[in-house]
Amino acid sequence: MHYLGREYMYYGKWNECIDTLIKHLNLKSSTWKDERCASMRFIARSYKNLGRVEESRMWYDKAINEAPYLRDSYVERGILEYELDNYKEASKYLNDALNINSHEKTYINEIFSWDETVYDLLSICYFSEHKYKLALKNINKAIKINPNNERIKKNKILIVEYMKNQSKNNFNQ
Repeated sequence: MHYLGREYMYYGKWNECIDTLIKHLNLKSSTWKDERCASMRFIARSYKNLGRVEESRMWYDKAINEAPYLRDSYVERGILEYELDNYKEASKYLNDALNINSHEKTYINEIFSWDETVYDLLSICYFSEHKYKLALKNINKAIKINPNNERIKKNKILIVEYMKNQSKNNFNQ
C-alpha cells in the first residue's frame, strides 16, 4: 500500500496518493515508524501540490511526531516554510534537522536531508533575516559539502559583498 501511494505521488496523482497512504497508515501491519513517517511526508507533499498548505503542515508535523529521530520530516517542513517565505519558521525546522546526527540509512531517507541543501537554505533564510554572519557560516558549510555548486558559490560572493558594503556604510555614517 505504501509503494502504491508513493507511485501515485511520483505520477502527480495527489488525491489518489493521499487516499492510498491514509489506507496504508490504517493497516494493522503498518508498524515500521520510518515507513509510516514517509507515508505522512508523501501525504504532506501531495497536499502542498494541491495548494493546501495547512493540511501539508499538519501532515509534516504528524511525520515529525511519528519518527522524531529522522531528519527528513524536519527538512521538508523547513522547505515548505522556505517556499512560503517564512524564513524564521524555515530556519527553526532546518536547525531542528541539523540536531539529528544519526543517519538511519534506509531507502526511506532523502538525499537532500544529508547533503548541502539544509545549509544552503539556512544561508538564504539568515540572509533574508539580516543575519549575515550566520548566512556566511552556513553557505561555507554548503560549499564544503558541495564545492562544485556554482549557484552556491555565487551566493557566497553576494553575501560577502553585501557584508562589505554594510560595513562601509556603517563606517561612513
